[in-house]
Amino acid sequence: MGVNQGQVEAWNGGESVHYVDHADRYDRQLQPFAEALLARVDIQPGQSVLDIGCGCGVTTLAAARRARSALGVDISNPLIAVARERAHEQAVGNVDFLVADAQTHAFTPDSFDLVISQFGLMFFDDPVGAFSNLRRSIAPGGRIAFITWQGLDANEWVSAVGDAVAQHGELPTLGGMAGGPGMFAHKNPEEVSELLAAAGFTEFEVEPVTPDILIAGGATVDESATFMLGMGIVRGLLGRLDDDARAQAVDAVRSTLGDHYEHGSGVSIGAAGWLYSARNA
Repeated sequence: MGVNQGQVEAWNGGESVHYVDHADRYDRQLQPFAEALLARVDIQPGQSVLDIGCGCGVTTLAAARRARSALGVDISNPLIAVARERAHEQAVGNVDFLVADAQTHAFTPDSFDLVISQFGLMFFDDPVGAFSNLRRSIAPGGRIAFITWQGLDANEWVSAVGDAVAQHGELPTLGGMAGGPGMFAHKNPEEVSELLAAAGFTEFEVEPVTPDILIAGGATVDESATFMLGMGIVRGLLGRLDDDARAQAVDAVRSTLGDHYEHGSGVSIGAAGWLYSARNA
């Protein structure tokens, strides 16, 4: 299997379908994280920005409106197609999108003032190699800043499902080391500090971002539950159960959302990320 081949296949296949079908809902659900990232980096009009794992392009387009130019990169052809369509519809002319693997793509050295990412840097086969490749694309004194997940226990939106699944089967390991791929690969700031240092970055900083998020961007309990049950992480958890246990877990998830997390604006539930940043010396 080639470099990051599993991710390439997933995000050009079944994993992309839910994101493409519900792109606007994902954007609204993750909006607090995007706002925190953009506020932290304070993009200036003369800067050139690279957005890694850009998905359907919401952070890239927001960066382009503030910057001289922005490039969004993702391994998913379907997601990049949505991003390009959005750029055309919104008449954002100083943005481009590229289907590529950021771990190995030959970016022009020293060509970006800033690299950003929202939940797009946790799945590299070779994290040190990937971050080293990104650092080479950043001009001297430029920065990298990215949002990633804290651990499972800090993220109610996942643990609520995990608790339901755990009643009927064993929970898998969801990734928890900065040295390997996984949703929670960057949950430990000390490990991420070491990873970035090994890639040549300096001036490491970290801050928590812990909003309540609106599942499906603010929808009814039934719509929110259906949306959540279509997420890749949730499908993976439920897929470990037999039919009867899966049906019981699904019912438990729906009941949990309705009983504990439904508010006037929809299903609001706790989420927790880290906002990491560092500088290219």
